Amino acid sequence: MKIAQLVVSTRTVSTYLLGLLLVAYLSGCGPEPPPEVIPPGGSQGDTTIIDVTELPTLIIPEDNPLTVAGVDLGRHLFYDKMLSGDQTQACATCHNQKLAFTDNNNAVSEGITGAKGDRNAMTIFNLMWSENLFWDSRAGSLRELATMPIENPIEMNAKVEDVLVRLNNSVMYQDKFKKAFGIDTIHKDHLSKALEQFLLSITSDNSKFDQFNRGEVQLTESELRGFDVLKIKGCFNCHSSSLLHDNASHNTALDKTPKDKGLQGFTDNYADRHKFKTPSLRNVMVSAPYMHDGRFETIDEVIRFYEDVIPNLNYEANKNASDSMRIAPRNQITEREMTDAKAFLHTLTDNTYLTNPKFSDPF
Repeated sequence: MKIAQLVVSTRTVSTYLLGLLLVAYLSGCGPEPPPEVIPPGGSQGDTTIIDVTELPTLIIPEDNPLTVAGVDLGRHLFYDKMLSGDQTQACATCHNQKLAFTDNNNAVSEGITGAKGDRNAMTIFNLMWSENLFWDSRAGSLRELATMPIENPIEMNAKVEDVLVRLNNSVMYQDKFKKAFGIDTIHKDHLSKALEQFLLSITSDNSKFDQFNRGEVQLTESELRGFDVLKIKGCFNCHSSSLLHDNASHNTALDKTPKDKGLQGFTDNYADRHKFKTPSLRNVMVSAPYMHDGRFETIDEVIRFYEDVIPNLNYEANKNASDSMRIAPRNQITEREMTDAKAFLHTLTDNTYLTNPKFSDPF
């Protein structure tokens, strides 16, 4: 097939994948004194909160509109070790921006006591469009998620009450919370809302593939072939839409006898056994290792795994799923297909996001 023909066919599919353009604006007002709410794409001086083109319509909590002061506060909190029990770890300790906010190529993370968790640190971007957060979907919102690692005894191992005492005794944070929420005393809800604002502000939509979709660059023949390889193999059944994930959980038969219950641990429904949330393919080439437990060190291992999936009871049940949700039959992938698939996956790396100073350590 000629490259011109490839471009046309790929553009047709990419239009389906990349979804709606940004059309919504933030609205609402804050407490007294009200912080200024900046619409996405708008600015206050040189500061723009959210500026995206390839992602769905923004979803901002009505009771927590993004403000310059609120996002700045959340960013400081995200990088502040004050939030951990012994003040040696911050959220950012296990979420490195250069690696799509994953944990420095570690399969699982180590908390302040030296204890290790059993799941891989997930990426952080485009979370305003993610439903039911964490690998097992146990957090219903970013606000709920925000303090879970702080209070988790294996992770930051702190009491929120102790963290609030430190924040209320800090002149810097007293000033920042006052500017963000117009308050004199900091409570847990304020802490959660500030972290939520920062996490909502972290977006990624300026990869080479995004630029291709906007008509700014062309993909190579290998990258275009790689797109087709992933499409034919059924990868986009779950890694769908402009987010490149389906906001759902699936059992992909990682183990014949799973030890981690996954979604079942949250729902207590046997049908959810060993189901885990679909991660986005965006920035996948910088976020190794892979899977919920970080078992695969390279993307090659992930692709090879899906050639010969080990059946278990839940995977057998998946055979009855609709065509749009069923994982495609695995045919042996050739070396050229592997090379092309990785070439396309590299086009999903957003270097602007990985180096954006708005998401970086403010200290």
